Amino acid sequence: MKLKNTLSIKFVLLLIFVNGCQKFNNENQLISIKNEISPKTENVDLTNYITVLYVSSNIEIGNGTKKNPYNSIHKAIDEAIEKTAILVAKSDTIKNTIVLKENVHLFGGFNPETWERDLERYSTIITSENEQRLIVAKDSSQVDGFIIINGKNRGNGTAIFCNGTSPIISNNIFENNITLKPSIWAPKFWHETANDGGAVYGCNGASPEIRGNLFVNNKTENGRGAAIAFNGNCNPLIINNVFLNNIAGLDDTMRSSDGGAVSLFNWCKGTIKRNIFLGNKARSNNDAGALFVALWSSPKIEDNYFIDNEAGDDAGALFVGGQEHRYDSPLDQYPPKDKFFVSIKNNIFIGNKNPSKNSGAMRFTMESRGEFIENIVAQNNGIYFQRSETNISNNIILDNMLVIETKKGLGKTTIKDNIIWADFTHSQTEADFINNRIYNFSENKMNQSIAPSFIDDGIELQVLSSYYLKKQNYSELIINNNQKNQLGGLTNRIVRSINKWSLIKSFRNNVIQIWGDFSNVTNIQILPTYTLNEK
Repeated sequence: MKLKNTLSIKFVLLLIFVNGCQKFNNENQLISIKNEISPKTENVDLTNYITVLYVSSNIEIGNGTKKNPYNSIHKAIDEAIEKTAILVAKSDTIKNTIVLKENVHLFGGFNPETWERDLERYSTIITSENEQRLIVAKDSSQVDGFIIINGKNRGNGTAIFCNGTSPIISNNIFENNITLKPSIWAPKFWHETANDGGAVYGCNGASPEIRGNLFVNNKTENGRGAAIAFNGNCNPLIINNVFLNNIAGLDDTMRSSDGGAVSLFNWCKGTIKRNIFLGNKARSNNDAGALFVALWSSPKIEDNYFIDNEAGDDAGALFVGGQEHRYDSPLDQYPPKDKFFVSIKNNIFIGNKNPSKNSGAMRFTMESRGEFIENIVAQNNGIYFQRSETNISNNIILDNMLVIETKKGLGKTTIKDNIIWADFTHSQTEADFINNRIYNFSENKMNQSIAPSFIDDGIELQVLSSYYLKKQNYSELIINNNQKNQLGGLTNRIVRSINKWSLIKSFRNNVIQIWGDFSNVTNIQILPTYTLNEK
């Protein structure tokens, strides 16, 4: 039996996206995919504001004008009124937390002489030598274009704290911020909540827009989400960010540090779209090296790259759990579909791992309900669906796969129109299998075991020289001019050199920019796109 043409068409269109070029949406309208996954300099339209204040000089008597700016962000905020833009051309080691006002927007990255804006040329740093939170955000406030670095806080959210508020957090670099473990910490059970959100934390219905930021080397000693954590009915938009080498659980023996980069916990919703999760870790027997979703949280997870993330226990990249651990109280009732449904669509999972080698890409478990559609899963050490109600459709899965166990009240899982070309285990649960290609599978006649054929578009490149730009957190690799003529669009293609993984940030002439430290490499492998070579 031959697979339907619609399956091949869907995968070809999906994998054009991997090339970073273009894709079709559901209406078959061509939409462009551009390199937007990183902080960028955006012009500030000052006509949108009633008041514009300037921060630059060290003169105590400044009045906030361009010619005579204030000497501190605190002073500018004190004087700010409704709809104020504060332009900052000065780094600041703060003594007290910056508390924003509603409708006050804070912009960094300016030249103090000309007030030209360029985030790379005119870095604006916010840090503190004290153990304290750096910024508290308010509704309709904005923080754009800063390097927020080296913060330490014995509480939730070291860099930016959102308590029921909905700011815009855009085009910043959050680097080396950490939440310290609680000063008194002796939990009776595993998985108690500690100090979450090494960089950004939201609670009590916070709904910020977090876009175009770089989160690098942020940490928690004992807490979820080394870069970002949300807890309690939050609804964030997390889009076009890079999460690089963040680590949760540096000092955690009680498994309270799930989510090496991001955590959504306790009835949160939100959209997590077009982000790069690269090299993040959840240590100390914690789950979810990149993204942790639990306690009836139900975000949309779309168009993300999960590359080389690692968990201390389950789910090297993504953990989704509905029911939470209950050691001294009854389990929750299973919520209806309109209250709890996790959508995971059009993501790339490559090179993620966990110690048990069963859920490097993902573990979807604990009475979770949702859909896993049009994803690519390859070179991880497993993907794991357990005690869940799931629509698994139109995926390319080239890793060992488990679909096991069920529980009273859960609906049947549907497995339809997939290529699952690795060891497959289906046990102790009912599932409908429709029109799949599954390796060595003969459970029913509606599926087949015909090996897929993929286009051979992987590339080996010789590197003439390479150097690491530490401030920008990417490397520049010079390749042979003769090789560049063989290459098409490389942006967001996945690369590997020996045991190091990354993504291509940009490609111009014979210079390739790659996230992370790739200094001293002599060659790189650009992975294939897993595009089907079939009609």
